[in-house]
Amino acid sequence: MGSPTEADLQTVVGRRFPGGTYTVEPWRAWLLADTVLAEPPSLRDPAPQVAHPLFAWMAATGAMGLTWDELFAWFGATAADGPVFGEHETTLHRPLRVGGTYRVTGGIESAARKVGRRTGVFDVVGYAMDLHDEGGAPAARCWNSIVFPRRDA
Repeated sequence: MGSPTEADLQTVVGRRFPGGTYTVEPWRAWLLADTVLAEPPSLRDPAPQVAHPLFAWMAATGAMGLTWDELFAWFGATAADGPVFGEHETTLHRPLRVGGTYRVTGGIESAARKVGRRTGVFDVVGYAMDLHDEGGAPAARCWNSIVFPRRDA
């Protein structure tokens, strides 16, 4: 698979992810909190509980509606090409709830070809995923970038 041209990259900007839904399961909220040494939610307390902020990322990537391999293919790459995670920014509009279900939407926001003295040619692709609560209100936004090395460009 050859590298896309700069013009090819621009045709993917604006493409939307299929999206999906993600539920913050109580057992998973407990395991994640335990893993990051946070206070785990009670599995017995029926009162509303706040999920760890990492669930914004987990929900976004878990329900974007395509696999990483499928996303890489949009840019003419595979995991074997060595794409790496670039930047990340999460904005929480409200705390995520344990047991809450979130609709995930998003897509590609930018793509740029760059040249580094050591790395050579690479592409930086920016994408965002938005979480909406069950009422449709914004709950969180995750903006990220992936860096695709282009050894053959």
